[in-house]
Amino acid sequence: MAKREIWTVQFFPESGGRARSFRLRPRVAYAAGGLCAGFLLLVVAWLLGFFGERQAIYQLSRYEAENQHLVASLAAIENRTDRLAQALDELAAREQRFRVLSGLPLLDEELYAVGIGGPALNGEAAGQFDALAPELASTSRSLTMDLDQLLRRAELLSSSLAEATDSVAAQQELFGRRPTIYPVLDERSWISSGFSYNRLHPLLGYRRPHPGIDVSASYGSPVVATGDGRIVFAGQETEYGRLVEVDHGYGYHTRYAHLSRATVRVGQRVQRGDIVGEVGRSGLTTGPNLHYEVLVDDRPVNPRAYILDDAFQR
Repeated sequence: MAKREIWTVQFFPESGGRARSFRLRPRVAYAAGGLCAGFLLLVVAWLLGFFGERQAIYQLSRYEAENQHLVASLAAIENRTDRLAQALDELAAREQRFRVLSGLPLLDEELYAVGIGGPALNGEAAGQFDALAPELASTSRSLTMDLDQLLRRAELLSSSLAEATDSVAAQQELFGRRPTIYPVLDERSWISSGFSYNRLHPLLGYRRPHPGIDVSASYGSPVVATGDGRIVFAGQETEYGRLVEVDHGYGYHTRYAHLSRATVRVGQRVQRGDIVGEVGRSGLTTGPNLHYEVLVDDRPVNPRAYILDDAFQR
């Protein structure tokens, strides 16, 4: 009969003394070791589950807080979006009035209904967002499209206002150059002869066009430029006598004839109201007067149509 195997385990104290011995059969040692290992595994599993659950609860709490913050932020953005839309509506109304004042046509209403973009998320990401938070996803998508539309409207208004500003500047320059004032500084002056296509000339005795107006005034009365421009002629002409011609740009020219003297030179820049000469009787004339012409694209027009004050009525 085989002898059974027995294990002996001895413990020796560090301080000396009697050793203690324990005798175990291998099966018992194995069973005890298995039980200890199983217990340790159960403890580890419980600890992992406990801390994992706490971590999950923490993450869930954080996600809920972030979600609440996101909902509040979207609500605030939605409120600001509505206010921005109202501000752009007011700006659009002012922009239309500004275009009218600047001489530009109004933009078509369809242009104000500018296109909008798509949602920020696409494909799988959009599907997951819709599945997890459908209301939040819908709000986010709506706000994205609204903001995109408002941005496009703002860009359109900015471009339109820039165009209107440039037009106002051009109109202002044009108004400064257009000949619009009475050409003689003499309260006792009057228009003695008007614009005509068939006037009897007082000296030549036959009819011919009179491409301007004659302003009778005291000899030496100041003659002024009727708009901003540049002197392109200052000299003597046979019938005009001493003559000054101003190029105002935009196709406008003015002529000041029968002067006693010119006070400007060719190439000089003048502004509306600057003195260019003095009333005289040089050239083909019966007495002291200014012969004043306005030409548009080299074609004589009636100067009275361009004088904005009432001086010619005297």
